[in-house]
Formats: sequence, C-alpha cells, structure tokens
Amino acid sequence: MNDAQFRRRARHLLVAWAALILLMLASLGSAYIPLGTANGLIGAGIAMLKSAIVVSLFMGLWSAGALLRIVAATALATWCILLALGGLDTTQRPRLPAPAQDPQQVAPHLQEAR
Repeated sequence: MNDAQFRRRARHLLVAWAALILLMLASLGSAYIPLGTANGLIGAGIAMLKSAIVVSLFMGLWSAGALLRIVAATALATWCILLALGGLDTTQRPRLPAPAQDPQQVAPHLQEAR
C-alpha cells in the first residue's frame, strides 16, 4: 500500500468514525424526544445507516466476491423475515388479562384474626 492509498483509506475510516459517532448521538437524542411510534422508526433507520457503514467499509462487502454477497443478502432476508414474524406476533396476540386463581387456604395468622 503506497502513501496515497494509505491516506485515502485513513480518510475513509475517519469519515466513517465521525458518521458513526454522529449517528450514535442522533440515536441518543431521539430517545429523549417523545415522538410516540416515530421513535422506533427513527431508531430503526439510524441502526440501518450504522449497519450499512459497518458492512460497506469495515467488512468490505462492496469489494467482496459474489458468494459472500449472496450469503450476506440471504442473512439480511432471513433477518427481515424474522423481524416481520415478530411484528405479526405482537400485533395479532390477544391482550387478555391473566387469569387469577382464588387462594386455596387462608394463611394461619389471618384465621386467628377472624
């Protein structure tokens, strides 16, 4: 690696580091702003951006071979399916109160009080 390539790589790493720090601060800031359901969407969007930076720059997926890209795409598709199924589970589950059971016996110290 010559000097020009080293400087370019160092500059890319510095920009990625700064972007990850800014996205982390944005994530922290959005957690303290009451936006309702938008907080989850904003958090997911920030997480996707951070993941894209890590995957593209640090894992080198853009310059990887076809097999590695196929494996990464399959992993992403599997994660999306699991996320969708988890979302369906929470939206389709009935929200019933838990059944309560009457006590079978009265505690001895409460029987004496009667």
